[in-house]
Amino acid sequence: MTSYELGNILNFASFYMVAGTGAAISMRCGEFNLGGEGQIYAGGFTAALVLAKMSGMPPAVALPLALLAGCLTSSLLCFLSALLRKYRGASFLLTSFIISSAVIPLINGLIAGPVRGNTGNLLATPFIDKAFRFARLLPPSSLNVSFFAALIICLLGAGFLFRTEMGQKLCIFGVSREFALYSGFSEKAITFTSALTSGALHGLCGCFIVMGTYYTCHSGFYTGIGWTGLSAAMLGGSNPLFVIISSLFLGWVTAFTNSFSLHHNVGFDLGAIIQAIIMFCVAIPFLRPHLKLHFNRGKGATNADN
Repeated sequence: MTSYELGNILNFASFYMVAGTGAAISMRCGEFNLGGEGQIYAGGFTAALVLAKMSGMPPAVALPLALLAGCLTSSLLCFLSALLRKYRGASFLLTSFIISSAVIPLINGLIAGPVRGNTGNLLATPFIDKAFRFARLLPPSSLNVSFFAALIICLLGAGFLFRTEMGQKLCIFGVSREFALYSGFSEKAITFTSALTSGALHGLCGCFIVMGTYYTCHSGFYTGIGWTGLSAAMLGGSNPLFVIISSLFLGWVTAFTNSFSLHHNVGFDLGAIIQAIIMFCVAIPFLRPHLKLHFNRGKGATNADN
């Protein structure tokens, strides 16, 4: 394995670690955030616009503001799903997906029109200033300092879930909502905290991609990252520490399949197919108890008829 290949594997893994931790926190609360791709796109888009407007300013000022703006934008998208869940009884899973699906074409339209940069035929925002770009660690690969930030985020995510009072309440709420409410837990605080944190981490993932890999927000850069982050969370059992391992594995899968498709002229997304097979195998243990219960119910009904 060359340093270029290793660097790309670790860079892909950094995307999945940040997005996977966001998905894991939502899953621990008993919800599935299916709006990851739109939230990643929105976070990266916002960060790119902020940095384009702050060209010439000190990086110590511009970078934190861009990261904050990207995280805030995506957290608000996820927060809207939490509001609909709390006050209208809407499914968080469906609303997060629908809102994401609505945001993506909106951003595409903005990139193709009013905020398009002078990047030739590429549909993208203006390139960010070189002073705002994360340093490359293994050039010419895309590995940059955001990989270490992703590791820290996974550790902080585990610390939040398993070492803080709010995190433990969130986990209990996800296991048994009725028990949590009977114990006096605030459903509003838990639900909104989970949604805001999950959305913010997806937005942070988009910021890292813009600042460390592409240096611009081009149309469709988010493709596959949100779903792979969700896969990393599921493979890791919604534990941010195990998300590190699953993200490294999925980063290798992504880099390998991209290279294989390029060198063998494969015209379809081989990586998505492999991930689908892996997730199908992972889902079987979760489905088995439900299938057994359904079978026993059917068997009981048949015996009663006889």
